[in-house]
Amino acid sequence: MNPLSDPAFRYYAIASAIVALQLIALALWTGTVRVGRKQYVNPEDAALNKAKQADDDHPDVLRVKRAHVNLMESAIPFFVVGALYTATGGSKTGAMAYFGTFVVARLLHTLFYLAGKQPFRTLTFAIGVLTIIGMAVHVLRAALAA
Repeated sequence: MNPLSDPAFRYYAIASAIVALQLIALALWTGTVRVGRKQYVNPEDAALNKAKQADDDHPDVLRVKRAHVNLMESAIPFFVVGALYTATGGSKTGAMAYFGTFVVARLLHTLFYLAGKQPFRTLTFAIGVLTIIGMAVHVLRAALAA
């Protein structure tokens, strides 16, 4: 049986691919900001770009790196719990709600993080965490009832 025939898994696959692409985009954006600020902490990077080596990353680079790390901290539980949600009989409607909410919240969180916008950054972070908690409760209930 093709796992994509399960609507919940299909939504999980789409959401996971979007989150993975977002992680890659933030990694690339980190390098782009570093090049734009012409500040390199690795001597080989400074030499390659004919720039002076810095002791620390530029504050703009650090902001992007923090946004990237924050996304990783949420993406890993999402990948695991989301997969378990689909494996424990998560519904199509639940999958649409959980996965869609998580993806939108995390995309907005990244934008708010990069722009330095509070309280929106915290609110979107909390929404993402609450979706993972909701899925985890479903997984626990299904596993304990089995």
